Amino acid sequence: MTRHYVLYLDEFGHVGPYVARSHPRFRTSPVFGFGGLLLPAQELREFAIYFYRLKCRLLSYEIQRQPLPAWRWEKKGAQLFTERNVRSYPALRHAVARLLNYIRRAGGYAVLSGACKKDGQTAADRFQRQLLAVLRRVAMFCDARDATFMVVLDEQKAGSRWREANVAACTSAMFEAVSAKCRSLMEPPLQGESDYFQTLQCADWICGLAGRLYAYRAAPADYPDWACFEHYFGRRLDAVALPPS
Repeated sequence: MTRHYVLYLDEFGHVGPYVARSHPRFRTSPVFGFGGLLLPAQELREFAIYFYRLKCRLLSYEIQRQPLPAWRWEKKGAQLFTERNVRSYPALRHAVARLLNYIRRAGGYAVLSGACKKDGQTAADRFQRQLLAVLRRVAMFCDARDATFMVVLDEQKAGSRWREANVAACTSAMFEAVSAKCRSLMEPPLQGESDYFQTLQCADWICGLAGRLYAYRAAPADYPDWACFEHYFGRRLDAVALPPS
């Protein structure tokens, strides 16, 4: 029986140029990529319930002090995974460990695919290149296991023209690419609003963590204060990451 996976993706790092952390304009991140989680389809409901309950326990103080129902409320990974929070709150570190362990037990993987930025690339080119790279990586994984997959992306706010260009590129990768055709990708990427999907909220948390971890790995001299992300999460995240195909 063919196994089917669903890949939930968000962005990490920053798609724009980077010179140095001290640069007055181009200082946001030295890396850009896509990250999230790949789960067997039959595990989706139980995983969403698990993440929802973990979120409610970890962030109960904030949830109780805002008007939205807990399932709609989201804490962005970039706000959650600050240096201060990671160093000061053992409960956050323990929650991440439990979450990554659950992903692994469910037969899933953290998916992280990105790169340091190259001169001469536009933001649109960089976005499309990294999106295709992560899809091809997951396709190779699924092809080797006679599996198929679908993709849900966190909704982009850049407008319909941006979205159409990237969906067209992914469709081309499904049907027209000669050397790296994504045969196991069932449909071009779908988009979802993260406040309605616990799975997309989890992908955002993974990206919030990965953005700091990979910035530190790419430019440790620029980010010495982010060594805590390597210390607390580096090996754990690597252990649950999608294996090479």
